[in-house]
Amino acid sequence: MMGIVALFLTLTANVTFFDKATEVYPFAQHIGFIGSLPLVLCGVMLLVIVLLSYRYTLKAVLIFLLLTAAVTAYFTDTYGTVYDVNMLQNALQTDKAESADLFNVNFILRILLLGVLPSVWVAWQKVTFPPIKRSILQRGLTYLLSLGLVVLPILAMSKNYASFFREHKQLRSYTNPATPVYALGKLASIQLKQAQAPKTQIMHATDAVQVSNPTTRKPKLVVFVVGETARGDHVQLNGYNRTTFPQMAATAGVTNFNQVIACGTSTAYSVPCMFSYVGMKDYDVDTANYQENVLDTLHRLKVNILWRDNNSSSKGVTNRLPAADFVDYKTARNNTMCNTNPYGECRDVGMLVGLDDYVKQLANQNTLNQDTLIVLHQMGNHGPAYFKRYDKQFEKFTPVCQSNELAKCDPQSVINAFDNALLATDDFLAKTVNWLDKYDSTHQVAMLYVSDHGESLGENGIYLHGMPYKIAPKAQKHVASMFWAGKHSGIQAVPSNTELTHDAITPTLLKLFDVRAQTVKGKSLFIQ
Repeated sequence: MMGIVALFLTLTANVTFFDKATEVYPFAQHIGFIGSLPLVLCGVMLLVIVLLSYRYTLKAVLIFLLLTAAVTAYFTDTYGTVYDVNMLQNALQTDKAESADLFNVNFILRILLLGVLPSVWVAWQKVTFPPIKRSILQRGLTYLLSLGLVVLPILAMSKNYASFFREHKQLRSYTNPATPVYALGKLASIQLKQAQAPKTQIMHATDAVQVSNPTTRKPKLVVFVVGETARGDHVQLNGYNRTTFPQMAATAGVTNFNQVIACGTSTAYSVPCMFSYVGMKDYDVDTANYQENVLDTLHRLKVNILWRDNNSSSKGVTNRLPAADFVDYKTARNNTMCNTNPYGECRDVGMLVGLDDYVKQLANQNTLNQDTLIVLHQMGNHGPAYFKRYDKQFEKFTPVCQSNELAKCDPQSVINAFDNALLATDDFLAKTVNWLDKYDSTHQVAMLYVSDHGESLGENGIYLHGMPYKIAPKAQKHVASMFWAGKHSGIQAVPSNTELTHDAITPTLLKLFDVRAQTVKGKSLFIQ
């Protein structure tokens, strides 16, 4: 039974792996090597099953592997998803609405046929366990068989496998269920270490001071828009051949940054990184919850902070702020713009409703520091159902893919839906600028917009985002970003072609509020 399951998983859960392998090693020139890959993979699978399966765990292990492989292989085959630790964390933090966009009839059928039915077959099998001596012998022979399937082909074609292991490590990321199971084990280990670690808060920018006196100047009013899935090469101001941001292009004072690179390829990783002091190179999503971020510093300096979220949460960024500072705009409870479309989607523009009342409330409180940072976390271009992300008035590019199975749509229709969603973001940003501009005479106003990551739209068979950073295409890392400041603010952006990363966000937010800290001295900024 173990051998049958190992062979079944090899053949049904690794279609993308074999497809990618033949792209690197064309079948006609590497018949022997390509033919040996299923043997090696089956041997590895069998070895893992034998190591994990004992008298009372055999069926549970086999069923777990079958169900895991059915789910992960579907997303790998359909969207090109690779299941490393970051992707698993992102998946675990996805809310119900976002998950619903990924489910369809084909997903259900595939899970039933390749996951549930084989699991039922395993459950119904009568397993007899021989006496211990015979059991040890059988187990030893199975070990030898699995090792033989792995070792003999590698020895026979050592040059090919040396190249495979040394130069094409990314191919191994597509093996199922080996990669997701390994990632799950690694994630469990990380979570266990976190649970056992002392919850000591790591302080940052402890020397931070606000060098200007908030009581002797105009208060600062800054909006930071955390974008979602806006890839940089689809912004018209970056040379894209479509007018995806017509309103922002026509708005005076807007600076578009055309060379901004994200620190991650998923929301769960990128959003905390955007507010972090650590920086892309040393950032660790597993310790981010215990490290102060730039919002903690601004809050400590009495800057008023409001986070409105039309996405899946702040990903821990607001954990240490007062509960009232975070407001969920994903439902009609707070968002008044949820009935403008047939899908019941709450629109990003709903986050602007009531901001005048918020500013007025701060003024009435007569606090010493009226400086205010408003963070608006967009739904933006969240896929795969791009057609749900905008109202009909923004459907400029047609025909549109109206399915969450992007590979089944005409490639241009996928791009059309994505670009239409960018038009909705353009409208949202323009409305944000217009709202801020009303306060230009009474406040120092500015808006910074940076997307959390990019998106793949079918290039090389890859869709969505979340690829391991080292092998992720540029489309998932190059992001849209813009800045606007009021005429009387005195704030100037850096040149639009400045090479920037998410690391520039924290020092920029500090500088916008006249905060000086040794920690960020000399770091790149979006402003001069």
